Amino acid sequence: MVYCALRYMSALVESAPAGEETFILPPTIMERLDYPTIFGEARPVELELGAGDGSFLLEYARLNPDRSFVGVERLLGRLRKIDKKARRQELDNIRVLRLEASYVVDWMIPRNSLDAIHVYFPDPWPKRRHWPRRLVNAAFTQLTHKALKAGGVVHLRTDDESYFAQMQEVYEANPLFRREPTPETLLAVKTDFEKDFNAKGIPTRSGSWRSVG
Repeated sequence: MVYCALRYMSALVESAPAGEETFILPPTIMERLDYPTIFGEARPVELELGAGDGSFLLEYARLNPDRSFVGVERLLGRLRKIDKKARRQELDNIRVLRLEASYVVDWMIPRNSLDAIHVYFPDPWPKRRHWPRRLVNAAFTQLTHKALKAGGVVHLRTDDESYFAQMQEVYEANPLFRREPTPETLLAVKTDFEKDFNAKGIPTRSGSWRSVG
């Protein structure tokens, strides 16, 4: 995992646009992020894992200028699109990071620092033999609990029925979380993938769990 993180960080440093403030280029991936330094001020921070094309991240950041948002994505081309759109829309509350999602949560997010974590339409790995590769599992519930503030919330969405069943199972089994309704204002902000799925009649399955431990 550390090797993968180093590889991604090296690639980002070599190919990130020079002088673009949206990219997080930490001096080391072995230290946790310093939000006030990254954003220039102290605000509540939310994290999106697998930001994709940024359709959710950009819109939600625009609607919540009093919060800071970190978007994590492995594909550099997608990060560049988010960066370009964020600068064009003059959104100063977005930063992006190119690393593996689980590595970021485990090693780079300060403990008990996030108000919310968003994970929308992660790779479902639909074949049963590939299910161990899914991001959201029992271990992930522990990682998210460590990263969230007391009372922080993890929001999940997927179009895959079996994956959503797994998401519910692992969070319901963790006594450090309590399920609660997802705010309608949050549900109204959709990813481009979600819009495409819904247009084809594929429903969104969503759930929110609040840290109570």
